[in-house]
Amino acid sequence: MRLLKISSLLLCLLGGVALAQRETDVVVRDKTVVQRCVLVGASARMVAVGMPGGFNYAFDGMRCAPVEVWFGGFLDFNGETNGRGGNGCKPLGARRSLGMDPVPFRLRDPDALPDSVLFRGYRRNAQTGEPTFLFEVDGVRVEQRVSSSGADCVTLELVFPGGEPVEKFYRLNPSAHVLVELGEGIRWSGPGILKIAAAVRKAEVKIQLKASGKAFVREVVELTGADLYRNFCSACHSTDGTKLIGPTFKGLWGREEVVTRNGKSGNVTVDEAYVRESILNPQAAIVQGYEQVPMANFSDVLTKEQIERLMDYLKGLE
Repeated sequence: MRLLKISSLLLCLLGGVALAQRETDVVVRDKTVVQRCVLVGASARMVAVGMPGGFNYAFDGMRCAPVEVWFGGFLDFNGETNGRGGNGCKPLGARRSLGMDPVPFRLRDPDALPDSVLFRGYRRNAQTGEPTFLFEVDGVRVEQRVSSSGADCVTLELVFPGGEPVEKFYRLNPSAHVLVELGEGIRWSGPGILKIAAAVRKAEVKIQLKASGKAFVREVVELTGADLYRNFCSACHSTDGTKLIGPTFKGLWGREEVVTRNGKSGNVTVDEAYVRESILNPQAAIVQGYEQVPMANFSDVLTKEQIERLMDYLKGLE
């Protein structure tokens, strides 16, 4: 069993569940982190923001609104780095909705969807890294910032740099929260409808979130034997007889191999003991003809349970 020698960093990016989920975390230190991503269970056009102190939120570029927050760690990027990627990212905290309407910002008529909602990206504070999101709704420019003053507290700030004298509305479900505190020039004009006076250039809403109701428990992804093969073995071992830099796995189980062990040539029958040894101590018995590229050691990457699942998969290959 031979594999290309890979650096420890690349091994972390490729695989083992416990290791990959630790090493592929996006960590926030002393400056705000902004990460475009696909969040599992959310929009594909999401911008995740992680702030020092553990406040994190997701801004949806399709809806032009912050849609959920979480407190604690920032992002598990494992779904984008494990295997072929493309599986999305997961927040490292209990996700809570901000109770927004699908398109919360409206003009003139709170019950009418805008004709045009255009996301214009964001600009970042050079010192803190905090983003200001920029968008236009029916031609009115809006700048939005999101912050937190403490546990379960979220502040939404809307700025209208154009100064258009038009009534503006923001749809927010107050029943999703303990308290919604309105800044100057804002009032409730109906169930879930905030009215922002035409003259207001800066609107602020403070939200006291309801308790999450459950502690965050990190999900452990269980890779199948086929997943493990694709992630760790397929670059060097085929399953169809094609010769790569390591022996093919086609008809592997029970096959006789000529190996070099302790400098001496000998025969070995491929079984559980041999495969396990090849994973945990790959230089112990090297298949002759495959000495040029040393196989990486997976003893600190794959768990005992993962090795068992991988061997079950290999047994089934004809």
